[in-house]
Amino acid sequence: MRVVRLVLLGLLAYLVTMVVLVFLYPAAPLIEPLKPKIKPVELTGVTGKLYSGKVSNAKYADDLLPLEFQDVTWKLAPAALLKGGAGADVTFAGYGGGGEAQVRRQWNGDINVSDVDFNVESKQLEVLLPAPVTEFSGKITGNFDKVAIVNQLLETISGQLIWNNAIVTTRIYGPEIKVGLGQFDINIEPQDDATHRITLLSKGGDLAIDGNVVLATNGDYNTNLLLSPAANASQELLQVLQRFTRPDGGGRYRVQHNGNINQGT
Repeated sequence: MRVVRLVLLGLLAYLVTMVVLVFLYPAAPLIEPLKPKIKPVELTGVTGKLYSGKVSNAKYADDLLPLEFQDVTWKLAPAALLKGGAGADVTFAGYGGGGEAQVRRQWNGDINVSDVDFNVESKQLEVLLPAPVTEFSGKITGNFDKVAIVNQLLETISGQLIWNNAIVTTRIYGPEIKVGLGQFDINIEPQDDATHRITLLSKGGDLAIDGNVVLATNGDYNTNLLLSPAANASQELLQVLQRFTRPDGGGRYRVQHNGNINQGT
């Protein structure tokens, strides 16, 4: 009986310790030593408890797609422990909108994000452009069922973006050109471990877009797009399209190009 009581006391002490750590212990001292292990994710301004808290700023410091969010809240998902990791349900704000997601981290350091729903103002995304020569207008909503970060690199992403009342204003080719794209749908699907297919479809604007971009994790891309200007499209837009290719018999323009986005080609 004495051994049984000692075992029960040990289990009770363990449970009390876990409850104190999860529900009462501040999150910041526990998260601090984890920061080097979760890169390229960077967290600042951690407050609250381990079970539920808030990060004032969260940044995904990746050269290909750097992202930054504010007021990120989390609530632990205990069921993730049964699947060999830790997890939390999060909400976030940023780029004129916000959203929610489920984040799961495996013990080997891999991060999986699922059930991502968000909305942003496209104007706020201009900061992600390499040069301030293009402006956006309209609202973007998105849903991603899977985002996987393996060995601290973005490996897999699957989901959809819908850009309503999409307008692009650019000065890349000289005079300012304003192009309405109507509703612009972007679907992203993994083809294999190294490439993704991005399907583009816009309708109801000055320029209809139909085609796809195959993008590799190393930045290599292959573009195949069919661009169809509206009957009332501006002469400036037609001149820009003619820089890339000649129109076919129906007045459509086929654009095919290979390069690497990291090298600016």
